[in-house]
Amino acid sequence: MTKAQAGVRPVQRAPARETRQKLISAALDLFGRLGFEATSTRAIADAAGANIGSIKYHFGGKEGLYAAVAEYIAEEISGTIQPIIAEARARPGEPTPDAAREVLIALLLGFNHLMVANPETEGWARFIMREQMAPSTAFDILYEGAMGRAHGFMTELVAKITGDPPNSPAARLTAFAMIGQVLVFRVARAAVLRRMGWKTIGRTEEVQIKDVLGRSVARLGPVSTASGPGAD
Repeated sequence: MTKAQAGVRPVQRAPARETRQKLISAALDLFGRLGFEATSTRAIADAAGANIGSIKYHFGGKEGLYAAVAEYIAEEISGTIQPIIAEARARPGEPTPDAAREVLIALLLGFNHLMVANPETEGWARFIMREQMAPSTAFDILYEGAMGRAHGFMTELVAKITGDPPNSPAARLTAFAMIGQVLVFRVARAAVLRRMGWKTIGRTEEVQIKDVLGRSVARLGPVSTASGPGAD
């Protein structure tokens, strides 16, 4: 007598797409916490509840899975940032400094909501930080897929606000500094929580961070050469 005849439903295998995503999620966590070398395919498969052979089937091996994790993070970041960029570029005419400031705030707030207020992105931060410290081919995926495009557009906005030449070193560095004001709440989270007396960064705390980011962008403006280095 078969299981079906006995009234016992056979175990259904998870769809291939679901298995693939579970492997990426498990790998993201383990790669972020342990690094590439210290993470075994067996540990990933066990964490995902999948057969170890499914890693080779879906990704070709451990290296392919690592690249897929980077692609996943880049796509998720781009999914938040790209609509803001697309909407801004669709506006007719050259943006004014005030309009550029408005878009820059929107980008920073979107990035803040994604990377700081969303607890699921904690693993992303670990993975990205490892790639920042010791870049591999996965860094190219992260950079080309999200980081470089977002930073390039932010540089344009900064240059429009400050009057710096487009893509100038000053504009690029200022854009990095603006991004850093968001990332500090993720990479230095323990220090922020202790210093602020917060238990977590939830909706209330996010509002306070948004206010600070808004004020920081509002202070951006043309830099007076008279107040620069060497001025009397």
